[in-house]
Amino acid sequence: MKKNYVLLLLFVSQLGISQISITSYGTPVTNGAVLVKNQIGYPQSEILFRVRNNGTTSTNVWAKCESLLNNNGSMFQFCFADVCFAEVQQGVVYPIQALTLTPGSSNGNFDHFLNENIGNGTYPLDFVFKFFQTNQATQGGTEVGNAITLTYRFDPTLSIDEVDQLQTSGVIVKSTVIDTELNLDVLKGTAMTIYDLNGKSVYGANLEYGIQSIDVSNLSAGIYIISFTNEEGITSTKKIIKN
Repeated sequence: MKKNYVLLLLFVSQLGISQISITSYGTPVTNGAVLVKNQIGYPQSEILFRVRNNGTTSTNVWAKCESLLNNNGSMFQFCFADVCFAEVQQGVVYPIQALTLTPGSSNGNFDHFLNENIGNGTYPLDFVFKFFQTNQATQGGTEVGNAITLTYRFDPTLSIDEVDQLQTSGVIVKSTVIDTELNLDVLKGTAMTIYDLNGKSVYGANLEYGIQSIDVSNLSAGIYIISFTNEEGITSTKKIIKN
């Protein structure tokens, strides 16, 4: 009887755990996601997002600007809990009063990121935010439940095709015509497999964040297909030509 009582308590406590999720235009935003834009201003650089409370109790949600890369947070509009900030600062938690969500509810359609900072020529510009929950609606509370960290990235050097690559696979193939090296820009952990036109796997690797150079000098000249599978199980492919 005592054992069953303990299990019941554990079950009840798990039901009360705060759990949030984030979507952008209906697509789930996973922890560590990078959302990419290559233009500034409205509406080209706007990214809408919605935070949902999937738990069984009300929760207080905040967003902290965790870090800024190649920028100081100016000319970057961040709207959250129906409050807009014309710039952001590293280490600051937004808003002043928490976004309190009842079970099953979401914030409105108004909240978004919008970049008007062109930068100084060094790219990318990264704005990293951590969405988290606390046990009170005023700042300074104890964190509870899960947290989701995401990056808004601005890089005008990217083509539309490269932005699409990043959004789907999290990887940019820097050139599809290669000699001895395959150069990649990796935003999140991704499994890569290279296939010849007969469907035979000729190379495989697990890619980590950062610029990667893969030695393909041992591959014969010809056409190959690269398959990428990211941490969320999303798969994409890219054709390359080896000289």
